[in-house]
Amino acid sequence: MSDLQFPLRSTFLAVPLEGKAKWLFQALQEELKDWEDILAFQNPQSPHITLQFWPLLMEIEYHQILKQSQVLAEKVVPFALKIQGTGTFRARGEDHVLFLQVPFSDELARLRKACPWPLSKPFSPHLTLARIRHPQKFNVHKKLILKKVEDAAFSIDVNLLRLYAEVHGIKQTPLQDYPLKGRASD
Repeated sequence: MSDLQFPLRSTFLAVPLEGKAKWLFQALQEELKDWEDILAFQNPQSPHITLQFWPLLMEIEYHQILKQSQVLAEKVVPFALKIQGTGTFRARGEDHVLFLQVPFSDELARLRKACPWPLSKPFSPHLTLARIRHPQKFNVHKKLILKKVEDAAFSIDVNLLRLYAEVHGIKQTPLQDYPLKGRASD
């Protein structure tokens, strides 16, 4: 993208959901439409599991990340990843994010470990369904909301990494895809 304006904001490298997994994600969001007044849904066109997040990137850093992401994708062997169950992230005693859980995966742990960038906080892989706009109202409906999505379980084919950023005020704009090209060792 040649029309990028630097510094870039909210840039991240992620595992995108494609195909059936994306459709299943969207169906789960549909199950929660009755609560759209208290939930701010994740963009259904860009569900993802974030591997690395950069709040602000200068142009030189951006170009380094493009190269590093390509090298990373060339080393990683495609794999399947389970999504199972739901949870919430809390802050100041209130729920703020509703997410799908990613049970421990050796392959995902190796992928994150192969990333050349340090993490500012522990890696907690998850799939955001929605941000909670009104924590007090959410609390009133929490059991019913969680019951609607508690049986969420599907798998993702991890065969691609995607770099996203906020571009011209549009968050989660896809910038570059990196197909995974690693080979399984014999």
